[in-house]
Amino acid sequence: MRKSLVVGILPESKNIWERRAPIIPRDVEWLTKRGIQVEVAASKLRIYKDSQYERSGAKIVSKFNKANLLIGIKEPPIDTLIPNSVYLVFSHTTKGQEYNRELLSAFVQKRITLIDYEHLTGSLGQRLAYFGRFAGICGMIDTLHVFGKRQKLHGIPTPFSGLKSAVSYGNYRSAKSALSLAGEQIRKRGFDQRLTPFVIGVLGHGNVSQGAQEVLELLGAVTIHPRDLDTLAKSRTSHKKTIYTLVFQREEKLRSKKGKNFYFEEYLRHPGLFESNLDTHLPYLNIIINASYWDSRYPRLLPTRMVKNLSRANPDFRLSVIGDLSCDIEGTVQITKRATTSSDPAYVYDPVSGKIENDLSHKGIAIMAIDNLPCEFPRESSTEFSEKIRDFVYQIAAHGITDITNHHALPNSIRNAVVSQNGSLTHKFKYLKK
Repeated sequence: MRKSLVVGILPESKNIWERRAPIIPRDVEWLTKRGIQVEVAASKLRIYKDSQYERSGAKIVSKFNKANLLIGIKEPPIDTLIPNSVYLVFSHTTKGQEYNRELLSAFVQKRITLIDYEHLTGSLGQRLAYFGRFAGICGMIDTLHVFGKRQKLHGIPTPFSGLKSAVSYGNYRSAKSALSLAGEQIRKRGFDQRLTPFVIGVLGHGNVSQGAQEVLELLGAVTIHPRDLDTLAKSRTSHKKTIYTLVFQREEKLRSKKGKNFYFEEYLRHPGLFESNLDTHLPYLNIIINASYWDSRYPRLLPTRMVKNLSRANPDFRLSVIGDLSCDIEGTVQITKRATTSSDPAYVYDPVSGKIENDLSHKGIAIMAIDNLPCEFPRESSTEFSEKIRDFVYQIAAHGITDITNHHALPNSIRNAVVSQNGSLTHKFKYLKK
């Protein structure tokens, strides 16, 4: 009879903010009751204590003894990889990321079966394991915090002046109370006339975007269409006590370079024939939230040249903060030049000179680009993620095999997420050879 794999929960060590756990104690108990052995690497940083895992039936270890199904969140250090095992992580390798090419090579050379959460998808292509909702929630709170702090430095009071960063609240419940107060201030006192109508544009429709919109709903935001922008701008005072949200559709974000109508199927086939249409909307926005997917095949939605031209042409250019929740460096938002951190959440980019300043009072656009946002609510984000992956972990462990793509008793969602196996890349990921 085939033996079950032994689950090992990796310690997260990429940065000091990373306190999340891929599987929480409650779900460890769920696994152990089903006959799956679990080893947990001791960690003083993790949001859940070692003793909580021990009470749930896991063995706490300083070094893995039996574990051959290693479960983590961020990429593990190369020198810790266990050969001939299975890893289930966000590897950040499948876009050919240069900074992780050595890691990908190590997975292959050590004959490790790498399963990437990003590619655990359903029959319609939807992601099944993600932290996106909390990335959106924390990112939206941090963006509003940066906006409030920035306007305060410029002598303009806002309902967000007292809003702290997400990490300062520690959990969503505390943040919700602060957001509720901010919403009351909007309804009672509203925004300074210099900021009205107050409009936040949102790029993207996935889990991250949904999380950001969840926060805006708590503030009582009203959803509008791009055609409403001009009308709103002509009557600023009557919209003082409302926050507006504009979630851009594909045909509103993009246009054909040849002046043709926008067809999504054509865009997917020939993305190079299209360009950003945001220059028609950008002058009306106070904040932009970027929660959209991007890779080098697609046009940038906020290219450097566009932002520079608009800023030069309009002395009253209103865009104050960009919350780049996707944090693709020089990607969709080309002026995102570097990632930021929870302790130093934003920098200011001058679109005319191209200079970057850390002081939020400087002229330009503040860029909030924290690249590990769900860490700011570690307990809640861990709980939600653990619920999503525990069944996958059980299925892989219970079948007791590392040759996963050839084991048809496992669901397609798992087999299609295998990046490397038996010392080579799987067929789906052969493109990474180059």
